[in-house]
Amino acid sequence: MHFDEESKKWDTEYRVQRAKKISTEIENYLDKDNNLRALEFGCGTGLISENLTHRFSDILMMDLSEGMIEQLKLKIEKNKIKNMKTWCGDLFQFNDNKKFDVIYTSMVFHHIEDLPKVIKKLYDLLNKEGKLIVVDLCPDNGGFHDEVQDFSGHNGFKLTEMEGLIEEAGLEVIGSKIFYSGMKKSEGKEQPYQLFSMCGIRK
Repeated sequence: MHFDEESKKWDTEYRVQRAKKISTEIENYLDKDNNLRALEFGCGTGLISENLTHRFSDILMMDLSEGMIEQLKLKIEKNKIKNMKTWCGDLFQFNDNKKFDVIYTSMVFHHIEDLPKVIKKLYDLLNKEGKLIVVDLCPDNGGFHDEVQDFSGHNGFKLTEMEGLIEEAGLEVIGSKIFYSGMKKSEGKEQPYQLFSMCGIRK
């Protein structure tokens, strides 16, 4: 998918409203402590983290797409968000001695071919007792991405499949569920889909 090209028109009302529900779901896995350092992996234009700034002392927003990060920087400046910083680049090029208390990611994993490698890297970036929270697609027949010519990712995940990947990286899964049903409109068609959430903790 060409996210740089899509970035300026990404924030549709549908995505804004869905992001609110996703951020609420992520928040359900958080402890009461608001003095935590967070990373959103694959942040896009920041639609989810906009709703979570009150829950963290600081949030690092990471994405490969320069276009998405540029749109996010405009929001940070416009809304004077003090505890949000951006980092554009490959996860495996990221070097920071500080680790994170919470890492969350939404609708990103299904785009990644080598998921075990990525999840292990995210595990390495967590503090002890740190949480990885994943929101992604439940399995479908490929209809969610049928308009994407070069899509080479996953057509969603079974909960047992994602649980296995997270546990393989060394995390203990402490909760999961299907929490959202929606319709994606594409090329005159409507494609039903569901999202799940899952939380793993580094012991």
